[in-house]
Amino acid sequence: MHDRSWMLIGLSLLLVLQSGCSFSYSSKSSSDSSASSSDSSASSSGSSANRTESYEADVRDYTSAYVRSGGDFNSFMAGLGNIASKHGVTNWEADNATYVGIGRGLKAANVTPVQLDVYKTNLSKGDATKAAAIQQGYDHGE
Repeated sequence: MHDRSWMLIGLSLLLVLQSGCSFSYSSKSSSDSSASSSDSSASSSGSSANRTESYEADVRDYTSAYVRSGGDFNSFMAGLGNIASKHGVTNWEADNATYVGIGRGLKAANVTPVQLDVYKTNLSKGDATKAAAIQQGYDHGE
């Protein structure tokens, strides 16, 4: 009978510990889910800025690769349209972020100031606002 008492005490202790761990785990997962929901609401409020940054980064990378490869200008313009579409940008030719991203890409490709001026002229098509955005992206680079 003595062995049986110890066995019952051990089993009871095991059950108590197991239920305590279960409670602790469920409390933790509940707090984790509330933390993740507050994280997602915080990220949704900044999602517009994040989308712009992501779009600019993709334009930067694409521009840099284009400049280094010496590709066709019309293909480059079509590629910008594809990137914009992927990011939900409907009028990329009027979107300032496009030109800032291009400037950042030109900086990443290490174009010279003379080359920068040529790209600004060709890509802005005489629009001073677009040229300024390219310059801004280049100045604040990568």
